[in-house]
Amino acid sequence: MFKSLVTAMIIAGLAAGAAGAATPSDRRFAASTAREARQDQRFATGIANGSISSREAARIANQQVRIDNRQARLAADGRISARDYARLDARQDKAARSITRARYNRH
Repeated sequence: MFKSLVTAMIIAGLAAGAAGAATPSDRRFAASTAREARQDQRFATGIANGSISSREAARIANQQVRIDNRQARLAADGRISARDYARLDARQDKAARSITRARYNRH
């Protein structure tokens, strides 16, 4: 009885660990999505308080659409490589700098 209970607990623990483990690609995708959400919030705040002009808003929105389209093309096969994520991350870095510049340029 005790032996079968211990065995069942070990199997349940392994199954739970395997089910909860995310692949590196999944973790990168989650981080990328969270980062994009934070940038969208900064962008919306800048538009709402008037620190981003309509021209700047259009340029930044187009930049983000291009990044989203690129990510969708790369994810079409179900997996994005680390190199592709690095490139997407560099594009997100550039977009973040654009948002910061637009918010604080005192047009």
